[in-house]
Amino acid sequence: MAKHHILVGANAMFSPRGRINRLQFVLNFWACQVLIFVIWFGIAILPDALSDEWAARLDQPLNWLTMVLTVLLYFALFCLCATRLHDVGLSAWLGLILFAGFIPGLISSIGSDAIEAAGLTDMVNFIAFLGNLAVLILGIALSVWPGQPDENIYGPSPDHT
Repeated sequence: MAKHHILVGANAMFSPRGRINRLQFVLNFWACQVLIFVIWFGIAILPDALSDEWAARLDQPLNWLTMVLTVLLYFALFCLCATRLHDVGLSAWLGLILFAGFIPGLISSIGSDAIEAAGLTDMVNFIAFLGNLAVLILGIALSVWPGQPDENIYGPSPDHT
């Protein structure tokens, strides 16, 4: 009988090797998405909750912390997508679609002054929206797409190990 783990451990979460089943993917992928939303939403409302003095002091460290946490979560999302893509028999390179939404958002947060000066804010935001839409479509597709029932080139079925 197979031993099922609903949540994958840190080793599996940060490794693009092997395979995971749909349930593991759904729970972990969407949990990471919720964490990303909470982080970005919290950063957006934090200046309103703090005094101007504290907001000014925490602005730069919070930006760096947000970027580091977002990069770690997107890497975990990539690894989850890679292992799920392996389960359906596809290459993990397709998981790079995740970065279609992440990169424009990162560029707009790092170089917001230059983007505003060039008048490219709307274009960068639209590209980030399209990238995030691609991530959503990939997440939904991998959440419902059944894996290969037998062993494939990426390893044994997660339902039989």
